Amino acid sequence: MGRPKSLKETQSASPLTSKIEKTRGAKGNYVLDLKVNSPASLGYLNIDGIESAPAMVRLSKVKGLDVIAITDLYSGDFIDQLVTAAKGSPLTVIPGVSLRCRVGKCDDVIISCLFSETTTTADISAFLRELQIPVEAKGDPKFIVAQSLDQVLHTLEGFSGVAIPTRLDKTPTRLAVLGDLVETYGFRAFDLAYTDSSAIFKRRWPKIKFQLFSFSDAYALAQIGSRSARVKLPTPGFDGIRQIVARQLAQ
Repeated sequence: MGRPKSLKETQSASPLTSKIEKTRGAKGNYVLDLKVNSPASLGYLNIDGIESAPAMVRLSKVKGLDVIAITDLYSGDFIDQLVTAAKGSPLTVIPGVSLRCRVGKCDDVIISCLFSETTTTADISAFLRELQIPVEAKGDPKFIVAQSLDQVLHTLEGFSGVAIPTRLDKTPTRLAVLGDLVETYGFRAFDLAYTDSSAIFKRRWPKIKFQLFSFSDAYALAQIGSRSARVKLPTPGFDGIRQIVARQLAQ
């Protein structure tokens, strides 16, 4: 099934300046929380009587966030609402989606897929269809992507997206495939469950420069920005994020 043409061409054809200029941090520094769930996620704690999208934007401002990424599991349903709510605010919203993939003997490798600011709910749905992920998988933590990680990354990069493995340090089974992700797949950016897990990377790969984050994985309004990263980006918005988290494959 073909993907919408606009998603492949949007980044080069559509001016993003009006969207990303608003998140200029001091000297290029930006506060990021790139692992935020929305009401599209199962188990999300809504507050009765409060409209979620504007509330997420307001709270992000209170928490001092410049950029958030919405990474619901197998769903982009809330992206359009949040992007609309953020218009005219200092907040940049990075559209995204989370996948559960298989690497070697581990079938619990969670990948956050991030896309350009102009990506829509329909675009995320097209990406998921191309990976042959059924609509019924939305929010299902037991669903595992059938395609190999190589295939997933090839499809993702065809949609001009980038991937960040997340919470790989949370279980021994996940940690067992860390070497594959670094040495075979060239990942240099990871979202950690525990900040002291950075010692693992320094010990095993002392000559490699990693971008190690610890984002909130928020499932409620109050959790947004509970963990974040202050990062210097070469350019604002998604383009700068893509540069600092890009994989480095062996030549």
